[in-house]
Amino acid sequence: MPIANVSGLNFHYELHGSGEPLVLVSGTGMSGDHWKIFQVPELSQHYRVLTWDHRGTGRSDKPDVHYSTRMFADDCVNLLEALGIGRAHLLGHSMGGRVCQWIAIDHPEVVHSMVLSGSGPGTSYDGQYYERGVPYATAAEIADKGHQRYMEDHFGGAFMFPPEFVREHPDKVEKFREVNMTYFTPLRPYLRHVVARQEHETRHLLDHIQCPTLVICGAGDTVDASTGSHVESSRVLAEGIAGAEFKLVESGNHGYLRQMPDVANAHFLEFLKRHPMEK
Repeated sequence: MPIANVSGLNFHYELHGSGEPLVLVSGTGMSGDHWKIFQVPELSQHYRVLTWDHRGTGRSDKPDVHYSTRMFADDCVNLLEALGIGRAHLLGHSMGGRVCQWIAIDHPEVVHSMVLSGSGPGTSYDGQYYERGVPYATAAEIADKGHQRYMEDHFGGAFMFPPEFVREHPDKVEKFREVNMTYFTPLRPYLRHVVARQEHETRHLLDHIQCPTLVICGAGDTVDASTGSHVESSRVLAEGIAGAEFKLVESGNHGYLRQMPDVANAHFLEFLKRHPMEK
């Protein structure tokens, strides 16, 4: 089991394939294992793909301290340095896209190109009500169901997938749920992740991002959850990042990249291939 000691903690990581490095950055409370089902088999045929477990998840250490998306970004940069990777492509989904924003802002020399999937900058406009800390609805649902049942439902619910997809492809939904429950994120680090996501705010710093960027989102990712509509927040990202491309994936919800991996991976590769590293 590959482990790197960086940022004073042990981080689990895996490398797949060969070629230019591509770092996959996971969302709230998720280890890197889900990438291995839907993205790594295809992307590793073209790139040297790095998956890793955020602090608090998977097989990485889980300190019970305040987390932030900027902290996760520093963890990622430190891991790249430890692995001898000086520059890479980034692909972050949901909170992972928020982490990628900080990497591009604070460490531009590390980022060659970037894909922000189903993500956002925090608030979408001045004066917006935006829950910080653990959102009320999240706290209430965890209290009602218990943490494990909450997580199981979250990874297979309507927020991730359209209802018809859940009905017609229960095997695919269960596969996604199962991989995320294999290394179940305990309650305290999960809540730390939620707080990190809710406290994220980069909207007024997006003009600092200079790398080629694709902002991509499921067209149905409009549930007004604790971070609002991801379609709206993705538009804000695309408008705020100079030269960013914007794409909506029809018939996809927040989990579009697991719902239709062939379509999602084709979009990712088409963008990445247009931005090769200099030889």
